[in-house]
Amino acid sequence: MEQIDFFSKDYTYLGVTSIDEVHQKGLWHQTVAFWVFNKKEKVIYLQLRGPKNRVGPNTFDASSGGHLSSGETKEDGLRELKEELAIDISEEKCTYFKMFHNQVVLPHYINNEFCHIYFVETDKSLSDFVLQEGEVSNIFALNAEDIDSFLSGKEVEVVALSQKRKISLKDMCAFKERIQTGYYMSVFSTLKSILTDGN
Repeated sequence: MEQIDFFSKDYTYLGVTSIDEVHQKGLWHQTVAFWVFNKKEKVIYLQLRGPKNRVGPNTFDASSGGHLSSGETKEDGLRELKEELAIDISEEKCTYFKMFHNQVVLPHYINNEFCHIYFVETDKSLSDFVLQEGEVSNIFALNAEDIDSFLSGKEVEVVALSQKRKISLKDMCAFKERIQTGYYMSVFSTLKSILTDGN
């Protein structure tokens, strides 16, 4: 079973335990989230989470992400991009944004995480991604021009290779909790600025 580091709420290292115990007891731990964007195409790539995910199955989330194993640094989390999307991206293409305190409390699962957010520029298109079976159901592209409407709660169209869907913020993973912390507002607003050069 995967072993991960756990911390106090003020980010003081406390020790190592199993990933199951972390979520049974609600121990604070580290995760990474990679928001991949294509500046030429002016899109953000959103992951549709697999149906077996314990938190937010069948919801939309960052392009890639996951837990950091014991002893790993946030930079080591780059392996998630290769595991989930089959893309190799150098650390130089990644911009560290900030760390968010994300919390989700479910009847049999408590998630208290220090989530390290990265923005990742790529020239990859939808056809270049190879999805990790079971973890990732699909990858959709959200147009930069739709971000303001999306943040206002309106439905917008996102496109995958074989389908189109209408989604709103309510379709994002842990929507209520991450709206309260400002996570989604901060991420999408900053990405819009990057994709449109502030225009």
